[in-house]
Amino acid sequence: MVLRAIDSIRDSVINASSGISTTSVPPLDIPMTSMKPPSIIPTVELVLGTITYLVIIAMTVVGNTLVVVAVFSYRPLKKVQNYFLVSLAASDLAVAIFVMPLHVVTFLAGGKWLLGVTVCQFFTTADILLCTSSILNLCAIAIDRYWAIHNPINYAQKRTTKFVCMVIAIVWVLSMLISVPPIIGWNNWQENMMEDSCGLSTEKAFVVFSATGSFFLPLLVMVLVYVKIFISARQRIRTNRGRSALMRIQNAEGDDDYQKMSIKRASVESARTSSRVGEKTPLVVADGQTTVTTLAAQSTDGGSLPKDETTKHMKYHNNGSCKVKVKDAKEDEENPTAVLRKREKISVAKEKRAAKTIAVIIFVFSFCWLPFFVAYVIRPFCETCKLHAKVEQAFTWLGYINSSLNPFLYGILNLEFRRAFKKILCPKAVLEQRRRRMSAQP
Repeated sequence: MVLRAIDSIRDSVINASSGISTTSVPPLDIPMTSMKPPSIIPTVELVLGTITYLVIIAMTVVGNTLVVVAVFSYRPLKKVQNYFLVSLAASDLAVAIFVMPLHVVTFLAGGKWLLGVTVCQFFTTADILLCTSSILNLCAIAIDRYWAIHNPINYAQKRTTKFVCMVIAIVWVLSMLISVPPIIGWNNWQENMMEDSCGLSTEKAFVVFSATGSFFLPLLVMVLVYVKIFISARQRIRTNRGRSALMRIQNAEGDDDYQKMSIKRASVESARTSSRVGEKTPLVVADGQTTVTTLAAQSTDGGSLPKDETTKHMKYHNNGSCKVKVKDAKEDEENPTAVLRKREKISVAKEKRAAKTIAVIIFVFSFCWLPFFVAYVIRPFCETCKLHAKVEQAFTWLGYINSSLNPFLYGILNLEFRRAFKKILCPKAVLEQRRRRMSAQP
């Protein structure tokens, strides 16, 4: 019995060492429905987001480049006040070249910063500098327009190249004063956090200082200035309308008096010479306000007199009989009420157009930058308030969209800029239009 037990133990050890199992293990039954295919939504978001950002960059570069080229190449735009638009275009171009591409790289990396702490510090400083200069240039343009309308004579003498360049320099110096403090120590940056993510400083005092100087104060100035511009423009439109209507009424009355005196003088001359048969007497002197019909003079014997006996600007009658045809050159000016109504419609249309322009400028600026700066101010003071990463990114790019809209907003609303853009983009069409115009002239 002992030998049989030893043999059985030996056999079991051999089987275990050889890996042969005496018990059968059932195979694993893994359902195929539990394995889900990878989602394509992140890939679609990545592709669409990248295309959108590249389109915004391209619009910003092309639009602002057109503004700069138009100002320096199109003669009607070579004015001192357009240097403010050049400064605005320069800041927006710098945003598109130095700031936006790094945001695209961060987006492609899944929100991670890959360029180190030092580059992050200079990147955030450049972001604040260029965006602030863009906003302050908009503010300078508003103030320049207000001075030009409110005090046109004195400001026209004061607005020299030196003065405009000095104002532009002040704009860029103020932008530097607002953007530089974080890089010299006014921040709460932590190097271990900046290795993976790069963001603006959330130090409370600096946030209030930078947001006030970069956005809220310029916004207040722009709103007040553009409201005053609208009020001044409306008063000037109405004043010019009243003066023009008064002058037209006086001119109409003067023309009527002149025509009555001319007809009366002609009647007196006709009465004096009615008994002198066959004698030629001047009746009405032709001028710009009357139309004179020419009659052939006849002699007493029924024959016609030579045409050279009548002068160029006079008409003669026979036997004291004549035909006078007096016609006003502009019939619509005979009725002062109609003139006033016409002027009223034109002035109302100008006021509406001015109001729409100002409303569009303020609305676009506020719509683009207000969400970002509200979130920027609230975040340091509310620790429990957190925005989704995509919402925060959308607010940032909404502010950058303002840089792409500025050249079209301040350029397309100006007729001279529209002509310059057309000449730059479609030179053949402009030449063809000029040829047609020249050929249409007699």
